[in-house]
Amino acid sequence: MAMSPGEGQNWGLLQWALTLLVTGVASGFAFVWRLMLRIEKLEGVQGRQRDEFEALRDANDAVLLRLAERFAQLHDDHFRLREAIGAMLTRSDLRELEDRLADRLTALSDRIDRAIDA
Repeated sequence: MAMSPGEGQNWGLLQWALTLLVTGVASGFAFVWRLMLRIEKLEGVQGRQRDEFEALRDANDAVLLRLAERFAQLHDDHFRLREAIGAMLTRSDLRELEDRLADRLTALSDRIDRAIDA
């Protein structure tokens, strides 16, 4: 059975179109497959980064709590120190104390002198 020239051309065009269609579908599937693999990889990376961010956030929260505790302790120490400084004698108080002590020592030395002279 011999094929006529018209039949071979139609069949060649059909083969070409079918090859083009199969190649396009296969390329589309390959593209989608690679895209899905990349998306899965990105989801994994995003999950790891989310876990790292959570761990970092927890660590920062712990540091912030310690800093707040230390700041509160520093604040308390500051006001205790101000109270202690406020309770201390001033220069004028020390001068008055020195004057009274000098007066007492003078009075004591006068008494000792009188006791020795008598």
